[in-house]
Order: sequence, then C-alpha cells, then structure tokens
Amino acid sequence: MSELIIFLSLLLVWVFTLYIFRNKESDSFSLWGPILMWKTEKGKRFIERVAIKEKFWKRYADFGIALSLIFMFATFALIIYNVYLSFKISPENAPSPRMMIGLPGINPVIPVGYGILALAVAIIIHEFSHGILAMAEKIKVNALGLIFLIVPIGAFVEPDEEELEKVSRRKRSRVFAAGPTSNMILAFICAILFSSVMMGVVSPKVDGAMINGEIANSPFDVAGVKSWSVITSFNGEEIKSVDDYKNAIEYMEPGKEYNATIFYEGRSSNISVIGGLVIAGVIKDYPASSAGLKAGDVLCKISINGTSTEITSSKIFSQVMNQTKAGEEIEVAYYRYENGKFENQSVMVTLVDKYDYYQKYNPKENKEEYRGKGFMGISTAPMGITTVPMNYYIQKLAHPLSDMKSFFFYIALPFAGFSPFPKAFISLFATPLPSSIFWPLANIFYWLFWLNFAIGTFNVLPAVPLDGGYIFKDGISFVAQKIRKKWNKERIEKISSVITTIFSVIVLLAIVSMLIVPRLRALL
Repeated sequence: MSELIIFLSLLLVWVFTLYIFRNKESDSFSLWGPILMWKTEKGKRFIERVAIKEKFWKRYADFGIALSLIFMFATFALIIYNVYLSFKISPENAPSPRMMIGLPGINPVIPVGYGILALAVAIIIHEFSHGILAMAEKIKVNALGLIFLIVPIGAFVEPDEEELEKVSRRKRSRVFAAGPTSNMILAFICAILFSSVMMGVVSPKVDGAMINGEIANSPFDVAGVKSWSVITSFNGEEIKSVDDYKNAIEYMEPGKEYNATIFYEGRSSNISVIGGLVIAGVIKDYPASSAGLKAGDVLCKISINGTSTEITSSKIFSQVMNQTKAGEEIEVAYYRYENGKFENQSVMVTLVDKYDYYQKYNPKENKEEYRGKGFMGISTAPMGITTVPMNYYIQKLAHPLSDMKSFFFYIALPFAGFSPFPKAFISLFATPLPSSIFWPLANIFYWLFWLNFAIGTFNVLPAVPLDGGYIFKDGISFVAQKIRKKWNKERIEKISSVITTIFSVIVLLAIVSMLIVPRLRALL
C-alpha cells in the first residue's frame, strides 16, 4: 500500500509539472504526450574536450563498426531462433509484452532502483559516445538533452542531420557504432568487476547441502523449511556436501520421522521430517492425474498383482515401474498432508504405454525397451526438495564463460529471481565488506552489465531507426557500389533503403511473433 501511495503521489506531482510546462513551452522544453524533453547547450564543451583525441576515437569507432557487425548478425540470428521457439513453447511460457520493454517499473524483472540507475548510465554513455564521434568527425552537434517520464528515462545528442548525410559512409557508421560499442565495453568491464572481483571473494559460511527448490506440502515444506536453507545434518549424520546428503537419504522408510539440522538466515535449528520419495509433478490427463495423485504426496508402497514393494528410493521406484506393463492396474499407497498431518491413503492406477508417451512428447529420448512398459505420469524428488553444493551458484557467477549453461544462467539471472539477490541467499555467504555494502554494490555492477549489454546488442539490430539499421544500410550501399560500379548514387541509395526496410520489417515481425504465436497456437 505504501508503494502505491508513493507512486500516486509522484504521478500527481508529474501531472502538475506537465501542466506548468504546457503553458510555458519553449525551445529548451517540449512535450510529447506525458514525456518532457529538455534541450540544452550545456555539456557540448565537455564533449569537445573529450573528442579532441580524434585519432584515438576514430580507431575506437572502427573497432566499434566491426564489433557492431558481429553482434548484429548474432543478435539477429538469436531473434530468428526465438521465432522458431515460439512455435514450440507453451502459451504459459511465452514472454509477456511487459517483459519485452526494458524499462524499470514496467518490466517486472528489472528492479526500480538499480534499473533506473543502470538505465540512466547506459543511455548517457550511449548518447555521449555518439556526440564524441560526431565532433571527432567535425560534424556539428546541435543540442544535448534529457527525456523525463516522472524520472529521467533517456538522454540524447543531436548531430546536425544535413552534415551527417554529407559525410562519407565510414564517418557516418563511426558515429552510429560509437553508442552501442560503448555500452558493450562498459558491460564487459562491469561483468569483470562483478564476476572476477566480487563473486571471486565470496565464500560459504557453512558446509552442507543447499536447498534451491521444494515441492508444496512435501515433508521439508510442511516442516517450515524454505529455499536457501542448508542441511547441515540428517538422521544424526553430519552433512558437508550434496553427496553426504544423498548418501544419508539413499534408503528411507516412508512415513518414518527423521531429525535434521537446518541453517537459515544465520541461525541453525533442529526439525523433524518424514522420509520418502515425493511426487514432484503430475502430468495432466495421464494415469496418476486421473487417479487423483498430487505433487507433494509421499510414495509409500506399490502393489502389483498382490505383491507390495516399499518405495524407499528413486532406484526402487524405477525398478518397480520397469516390472509393470501398459494396461496393468496397480495400487499406489502414499502419504498426503491434510488436516495438519500426513495421512496414509491408497489409490488404483491403470498404466499406459511408456513408449507412446515418449514418442509423443520426447521422441529423442525414446527407447525401444520402453515399448509395452507401464507409465504412471509422475516425476519424483527425494524428500520433495532439490539440493546443490554451497558454491554452485557463486562458481557460475564467478566463471560465466566456463560452459554454455553458466553463461545463459548469468544472462538470465533476473528471470531466475537472483537479481537483486534474495536476502536468505546472501546470508549464506561471507564477504570482505559488510553485507549491506557488498551486495548492493554487486547488484549495481550486475545491472550496469545487464542493461548496457541489452541496450548495446539491441541497438545493433539491422533495423531503422536503430543504430544498427543505419550501419547496415551504409554497408549494403558500400557492397552494392563495389559489385555494381556502373550504378549511380541514387540507384544504390534506393536499393540499400529497400533492403534495410525489408530487414527492419523482419525484425519487427519477429519480435511481435514471439508474443503472439504461442497465444495463437493455444486458440487453434
């Protein structure tokens, strides 16, 4: 409620500000709907002083052209691949329109505070780089300015368009390449500071198995254990690693109570949990779902033709299911948490063909030996939790280029709920600076990396009015002139404009298709 009051208060102040400037619009201030744009001459001298090293900036921009072309093709290929994925993913997993907008407060994964700071830095760096290269190439800069929507959301440098059109393709491409190049270089610097400098000095406070996921109504969940807890002992055995934990729970008597010690947010506590293999997921419209089994149920016994087998581990469960046949009816006994306690229940389940399921949903993993085998349609997790080593995430963050999974995890950190870092997670690690300083600083470096990388790579796409669109157009013009030397300037310009327009439309349709294709598939 307090956040809503603050937002409404800021909105009222903004409306009042717009009303004032509406009646006092001048050359310095102008309105575009709810957006206020401020133009100024201030800052031009600073850009002139920086741009005086002309030779350096020209070489910098030449490198930027090459870098922009590399990321142009890579980002374009990635977008086309995502269009392909839009025909595969479910509507529930499709990105929402809000997720496609990189503005704090609109995009749900970008935190407002860190997001505004990083976005402001990214845009200022981007636009000032354009200005520096314009002046280094002797192109007049008409004005600088800021764009406001309650808070500053952008900046701009306005080179003289007529002069920009008259200079050579190379000079013009240098100006356009400067912005995204600076964003990507700053992103690289911040990534090094975040990974090698900051994550490299983080160490776990305790040894054990970190819980990074749990099933609702499973034993640990019922005991009040939350994600980012650490199991330091189980059934009287000290747990110093995930392997220790796996060995301790290798064979458990379903329904029997076990003692465990949990470390969470700086404190250790002793709990009691029942053992067993927990149903982690139930596939809709398959036997387990039809029989009423649910995620969180603890498997107890499976009876086949009157012979019961106690399910003490995942291995035993797999062995039992491999003995079943499609069409066979089995009895599943299980514990379900209801009315404040785990109650023993049972249900009859008629199995389907395992081969048919894999052939329909996962043909690459299908095997001939699955043909005729019984299939219930569940996934399982011992004790209803997943665990990882204490340094699992820190190592991925400190070494994001060690493998592709680490790299994509690094890029997708906000979508995994890791940025800003959860309080319970950071409480597990010791840092050289006080936690109240270290982790906010780490978050700042990460978001400077993330938004600069996003703005830099997006802006090099071959689509006008993005920087990459103009670089692409000049590149097409250059190639056309080399191939067709007899063509006049007007014809080359027309062809390069048509090709650039085609690519611009492709990029736009690709982005829109990522939003609508999965939803249209759901309607068909």
